[in-house]
Amino acid sequence: MRLREWTVEDAAWYAEATRDPEVQRYTTDPPTITEAQVAGAIRALPTNPATASFCIEAAGERCGNVAVDFEDGVGHVSYLVAAHARGRGLATRALTEFVAWILAHHTVAELKLWTHRDNVGSRKVAERAGFVRDPARDEDREVKDAVWPTVAYHLVP
Repeated sequence: MRLREWTVEDAAWYAEATRDPEVQRYTTDPPTITEAQVAGAIRALPTNPATASFCIEAAGERCGNVAVDFEDGVGHVSYLVAAHARGRGLATRALTEFVAWILAHHTVAELKLWTHRDNVGSRKVAERAGFVRDPARDEDREVKDAVWPTVAYHLVP
C-alpha cells in the first residue's frame, strides 16, 4: 500500500468509485460527480495549502482516497475505500500513514473526523488508526438532503 498524489488521469476512476452504494451511503460525495469536476479538484490541489489529498494504491491499483482540510490549526480528515478493496486493512494502513504525513508536514493542534453512526467499518478504521471517540461533538448533519446521525473522533498529536 502506498499513498500517492492524484493525477488528472485518476479522475474518471474516482468519479466511478463514488457511485458505489456504500460510498453514497456514507460519504458526502454527490452521486452526480463527474470526471470533469474531479479533474478540476485534482488540478486545484497543489495551489490550495488548506487541503491535501492522496490516492490510496495497492499493487498498482487505485483503491481509495485520504484527504484533510485545515482550518484554524485543526485538520478535518476523511477517507474512502472502493468496493473492490474493502476488507484488506487498506483504510487503516492508509489513514495511519496519512496521519503521520500530516503531522510531519503541518502544524496542527488536533485532527478530527466524523462518520455516519451506522458506518461500523469506518468507525473501526478511525479507532485502529489512533483516533478517539469524542461524543461531545456527535451531531446530526444535513448531508445530501437527509439528516445523518454522525459520531465524532479526534486525535491530539
